[in-house]
This record gives sequence, structure tokens and C-alpha cells, in this order.
Amino acid sequence: MAVQLLYAVAIHECAASGDMQRMKAMVQQAEEWLREAGDVSAALELLKLEIVKLERNG
Repeated sequence: MAVQLLYAVAIHECAASGDMQRMKAMVQQAEEWLREAGDVSAALELLKLEIVKLERNG
């Protein structure tokens, strides 16, 4: 099975497909991505803070 980019539309389409094998594969891919990615929300907030700092000094 090909790797699919994980974004909301793809996950919603997968859920609506009714294809159990596809849905289980999507869950597995999403869980693996979350394990590898760590806390993306916290990293994003840190990035935003760094942008604000640079804009203030820049």
C-alpha cells in the first residue's frame, strides 16, 4: 500500500470509504507518524515565539 499524506481530508475520506483494510492502514500510519513527530503543537508554538522575537528585533 502506498504511503498517504496524513491530513484531515484524507482521514475523513478514508473513514467514509467503508474500506476496513484502508481504515486500519490509515490508523497505523497516523499512529506511527504521531510517535515519530512528537509534540508538533508544542514545537509549532515555539516556532511562533521565535518568529515574534525576530520580528521585534528585526
